[in-house]
Amino acid sequence: MKKLFYLLVILSLAFGLAACGTEQATDISSDTSTSTVTSSTRVSAQSTAPQIKEGTYVEGELLVKFKPGVKASSSLRSHQAVGAQVKQKFTVVPNLEHVILPEGLPVKDALAQYLSDPNVEIAEPNYIRHATETIPNDQLFGEQWSLRNTSTFGAGTEPADIKALLAWDITQGSHDTVIAILDTGIDYDHVDLVENIWRNWGETSCVDGIDNDNNGYIDDCVGWDFTTCEEFDQSGACVTAKTEDNDPDDWDGHGTHVAGIVGAHTNNRTGIAGVMWHVQLMPIKMLNDQGLGTTADGIQAINYVVNMKNRGVNIKAINASYGGSTFSTLEMQAIYVADLTSILFVAAAGNNGENNDFFPEYPASYRCDFIIDPYVCVSNIISVAATDQNDRKASFSNWGQYSVHLGAPGVYIISTVPGDVYFTQEGFANGTSMAAPHVTGVAGLVWNYYYYFNHSQVRGMIIRYVNIVPELQRWVYTGGRLDAYGALSALLKPTDLALNVDSFTQITLTWTDNATGEDYYMVERSTSGGPYEHIITLGPNTTTYTDSALTDGTRYAYRVRAMSSLPNPPTFATNEAYSFYSNAPSATTPLIPPTGLSATAISSSQINLSWTDHSMAEDGYRIERSSSGFVQIAQTGPNTTFYSDTGLNPETAYTYRVRAYNAAAGNSEYSNEASATTFTSGGTPPPPPSSSGNCSIGAPQNTPTAIANLMVMLIPLLYIVYLRRRR
Repeated sequence: MKKLFYLLVILSLAFGLAACGTEQATDISSDTSTSTVTSSTRVSAQSTAPQIKEGTYVEGELLVKFKPGVKASSSLRSHQAVGAQVKQKFTVVPNLEHVILPEGLPVKDALAQYLSDPNVEIAEPNYIRHATETIPNDQLFGEQWSLRNTSTFGAGTEPADIKALLAWDITQGSHDTVIAILDTGIDYDHVDLVENIWRNWGETSCVDGIDNDNNGYIDDCVGWDFTTCEEFDQSGACVTAKTEDNDPDDWDGHGTHVAGIVGAHTNNRTGIAGVMWHVQLMPIKMLNDQGLGTTADGIQAINYVVNMKNRGVNIKAINASYGGSTFSTLEMQAIYVADLTSILFVAAAGNNGENNDFFPEYPASYRCDFIIDPYVCVSNIISVAATDQNDRKASFSNWGQYSVHLGAPGVYIISTVPGDVYFTQEGFANGTSMAAPHVTGVAGLVWNYYYYFNHSQVRGMIIRYVNIVPELQRWVYTGGRLDAYGALSALLKPTDLALNVDSFTQITLTWTDNATGEDYYMVERSTSGGPYEHIITLGPNTTTYTDSALTDGTRYAYRVRAMSSLPNPPTFATNEAYSFYSNAPSATTPLIPPTGLSATAISSSQINLSWTDHSMAEDGYRIERSSSGFVQIAQTGPNTTFYSDTGLNPETAYTYRVRAYNAAAGNSEYSNEASATTFTSGGTPPPPPSSSGNCSIGAPQNTPTAIANLMVMLIPLLYIVYLRRRR
């Protein structure tokens, strides 16, 4: 009997411990599967980084692409392990980041470190890419040192060319652009010009109206001949007078040579290349076959160009490779009218080897002269000196620190001459007459690419973005030589604008800086689909900006453009010019979630909720409740911080969570969870829950607990039975 007693005591204690020990969950999940952790073998990096050739990549930089699913915190630790800083992130390639390496860390060593990181998918150097030079297939292009200074004839030791090949990678001109050549006419049937000659078919004002060819078009409507004297004697008297007509054919050769420089038909396996591959050359003859003309002829020619511009012909510039030493108020006024009509006037500085500041050459030297004419300020002229293949001022060229704006190639220039001729004694020419059409052609290229520019902005681009040459300092206004690529690339638009939402109130912008000469970057922002507004001006070469103090839950769109301040000599005013806009991505800041959610039971069927509202843009709040799984039970308006949940069951525990929402951002993150238990049906609060480790006899129990409690209650009875038996 004594043994039986001890056995009962031990069993009672065992069941008691099971019932009153550490609290156990009474519900067992139906999911009986077990998670299996698979061991992955870490792929070791190659003992050496990939074989990369020095000089083909940027030192101190890498491109690193992380594997899908890698969190930002993990990628940050990867960079910190190398000591690298993130320069920009890309959206076109997910998880790709451009990093700057710490000073002194070789690219190959950094590659090895990144490649050994299990979070990294790809790591590469930031390889250097070169512009693809567009080289035309014209037979004599190799002799055109002014476009690429590697010709066998007259090549110098310096680059000295206008960087045409790089410029042609940006634009090669347009057949919609018209350039007027005021000269000795043009051989408009020349095999290398005929495709680029302006045609004015059907314009009855330019001819006698006779269709001799029966082709439906009025004959020879390709320009006009305004010369009124076929031959002058030594005293200047007109020996043979003539009347103007509609045939601007060139029997001197000067105008044809000039036209070929501007816009010979290019990449046609014939002859030479023009600065503009695609253009319409308007032949305007105002110099006779002796190369002589009058101011009256010149004024008539300018008047014709202005009239054509006013009638819708897209004339961008006049090339004026002519001049004289006498001032004409009327000629200046005609050029002023062209200025008002937004026509650029490119003029040769002259070939007397003189300083135009003191011995002016006209029309190149016309400018603002309020003493002579208080109503006229001519600011559309670009005066051009001639330079040689060594970037020096040609010995014959006029100059002027205030009156001549820049230099351009004007020595040993090969071009077209009448009769489908190129490579003859007459095929090469020297003079500022050859320098000016290089500038005119570049003006056409600039205007073709920046089609929204006015003529003052085109002029400013050419004057500002010259190639500064020591030999031209103090000789010309800019101290530089024409740079086609510099003028075209100065305001190339930014690309790859991307947005990264950093927080509820902050977005970081990154973009690619393509411009080579910008003064500023202008950042504009649109809020919720509204108009774009300028928000900040940044310095040159900027590629990132962080926009802070934003509103949560709001959609923002951004765009960026480059800007430069351009000179406008002879005035002291400047023109502002802008690039095209970048792409315009948008992003939405997330809503700030509510915090401090609390739940308080009020009765057997009601629980009150309260929380703190942090959002500035919510449309309202969505409330979810759980007794066995969360479901949405209510939706409130904006700025709400209270909700009363009614119709609940008594003595039931409920858990709640809340989140903000609006149409732009959707839902915010959830608040904290808060729980409360409704009162009993009698209206009294439920008993407090038992503490862990204490017995709860009489309370609702599971089967093991009930058996243990029964055994404990039987111990005194068994003890009494034991004592009676001993007695």
